[in-house]
Order: sequence, then structure tokens, then C-alpha cells
Amino acid sequence: MTNIRPHIVFLGEVGFPLGFGAIQRQLLLAQGILKAGSKVTVISFKGIHGSEQKIFPRGTFQGIDYHYTSGSIYRPDSFIKRNWMKVVGRFHELRYIRKIHRSGHLTACYVSTSKIQRIFLYWMWLKFLGVPLILNYDEMMSSIPTPLRVRRWNDRLFDRFAVQFSDAVTPISEYITSHVKTLDPKIPTLKVPILCDFEKFNPTEINGEEISLTYCGAASYSELISFVLGAFDLIDVQNKKIFLDFILGGNRTDLDWIRTETLATKNRAQVRIHANVPHDQIPTHYAKASALLIPLRPTVQDAARFPHKLGEYLASGRPVITTRFGEIRHYDFIDEQTALVAARYDIPLFAAKMKFVIDHPHRAHSIGLAGREMGLANFDYKKIGNQLNDFILSVSQNGTYVPR
Repeated sequence: MTNIRPHIVFLGEVGFPLGFGAIQRQLLLAQGILKAGSKVTVISFKGIHGSEQKIFPRGTFQGIDYHYTSGSIYRPDSFIKRNWMKVVGRFHELRYIRKIHRSGHLTACYVSTSKIQRIFLYWMWLKFLGVPLILNYDEMMSSIPTPLRVRRWNDRLFDRFAVQFSDAVTPISEYITSHVKTLDPKIPTLKVPILCDFEKFNPTEINGEEISLTYCGAASYSELISFVLGAFDLIDVQNKKIFLDFILGGNRTDLDWIRTETLATKNRAQVRIHANVPHDQIPTHYAKASALLIPLRPTVQDAARFPHKLGEYLASGRPVITTRFGEIRHYDFIDEQTALVAARYDIPLFAAKMKFVIDHPHRAHSIGLAGREMGLANFDYKKIGNQLNDFILSVSQNGTYVPR
């Protein structure tokens, strides 16, 4: 009897292979599992892209099979057509899962979603097929502010019941791991932190022409952007070669707000905003930076999450400026050794770390290279992919997981 290659199907997230944080994490998880020896298929039940994107609704990307079961990668303008395509996509998604299962080699489904109704649908269908559901849990949903009552109800239900509808869970942080174990002490878990392909980033020598303090993130994170602007305003930029660079993704409303907020700052002439930069161009911006900024707030949201961009920050070999909170405390982010870590979420303390980079550029460069080595030891997608593949296979075969 020949051995059948394990086949792991990714569900829930839509948009693969095009997108930022969530899709890039999905891509690296899939690549890690692929390199560990399993076959991977990513299913998107609906299209979300604009007409500028040109990929087929079904194909292979970097060895990973993907399938838009709605038949289109695009988001229809029509409300009626958009919702009809969701129904069509759901129907064909379930049919396609069943087709893989009937072929005899569907090992497990790895689900990434924030919607409790999607988890429930997958749970019912996979229970019927006898296929384990592994939940990728990377946000404490109820900690994310939202004005929408329906969304708040969804988030509370998700954090309360998503674990109950799962056969195993991969939390991204210690906080979520603790939450999962509170809900179900016996459920198999494997902490899967941020991850990065370090080979795609080649550290370069420091740029002696200017100092660039760079923040990358969503334009909707207004509190963090105001925090960074406030810290930069405490820096003496009489030397006109000191800049604060924002690499921001978002809609026009959020971007216009940031431009208005910037105009009210003392150092506004030294602030540069780069909007909606394609993901493949972001490493170039990191390479030009003198330091990369990622303040973490003393909130449940920031205690639970572990931003994907932090892995790319480390891989670039540039010094990371952050705050001692959340997952930063659980890894070797050592101040003035592998990162520049402010003791608290405090504007003057964060500004002092910015000033360190300006005053000590060569030391800062060495810190960045040490941070890259620390990141490679902890967040390499190939190493994590091996662990995740072992975990999923163990859950599929035994319903438990024993680390090797």
C-alpha cells in the first residue's frame, strides 16, 4: 500500500495570494507546511479584488494550489450580485472540500476567520466528514473597538465559542493561549507566532545621507500614528536630513485625517507619507530606514496580537523601536542589544529611543543585525512550518499533540 501525501486545506481567509498582513501570514504558513512535505490548497469562497488585479480564479502560486469557488477573484459592484456570488461560493466551497475528502487524502482544514458563523458552518460540515478543524487564532476579537453592534456581538461570540467548534488551536500569543486553555484545558494547542521568510530580506549598510524613522501600518490605527507623531515632535530636526516616514495602507478618509494631523505638528516638514505601497516594494522602504517603529499599547488588543510586520522589520536588519508589552516580553527583545525597547508606552520614552538612533547610528545598525539573528532563531517560517505540520498530522491521527 502506497503512502498518501497529507493534504491540508486552508479555509476562511479570502484574497489569496494577494494582500497584506493576514494574507502574507497565510502564505508563509502554507509555504512552511508545503516545505514540511504536505500538500496545501487555499480556498477563497468569494472574490474581493479590484479590476487592476490579474490572476486566474484557480491556479498555483509558489507551489500552493488556490481556488476561488465563486468563480471570480473580483468583488462585484452590484449588491445583489455580490451576495449571490457569496452563496455560489459557499456551495462550491463545501462541494470542493467533499471532493478532496472523497479522494481519500484530506488530512485537516486550517481555518483563519473572525466570523463565528463561518466557524460554525465549517464545524458542521467537517464534523459530518470526520475531518479535524484547526483554528488559527491570531486576534482577541472582542478587544478590537468597533461602533457596529452586530460586529460587537460577533466578536464576543467568537471569543467565547470558536474554540468549542475546533479540534485544535494555534494561538499567536501567550495571552490567547491562556484564553484558549481557560475555555478548554484539554484542547491541543501549538503557539504559532509571527513568521517571516528571512531569505527575502538582505540587510544593507546604513545610509549616511539621512536618518529615516519609519512606521508601517494601517492608516486606521489613528492612536498609534498620533503617538509616533508626538514622539517625533520631541526630536530636534534642525538637521533637515532627519525624517519620519509613514508607509500606510488605507482608504482616502483615513489618509486625509493623517495628513491633517501631520499639519498640526511642529516637525511636519520632515514627515513623509507613502500611501498604499504594494507589498513587494515595502522591503525597499525598510532597507532605506534607519529604524523601524512599532509601539505596542498596554491594552488587551495589543497583549493578544503579534503584528506580522514585526517579523519583516527584524528580517530587514534595521533596529526595531518598540515598547515592553505583550509578546515583546516573551522573546529576546533586549534593549540596546537586539532592539530598542521603551520601558512603557510613553511618548518621551519612545522619543528617547528615536534619538538614540540619531545619536548612535553605528550602534543602532549593530542592534538591527542582532535583532535579525534573534528573529531568525524564533520566527523563521520553515522551522515553524515543520512544527505546524507535525501538529496538524498528530491531531489528525491521534486527536492529540506531543511535541517532538
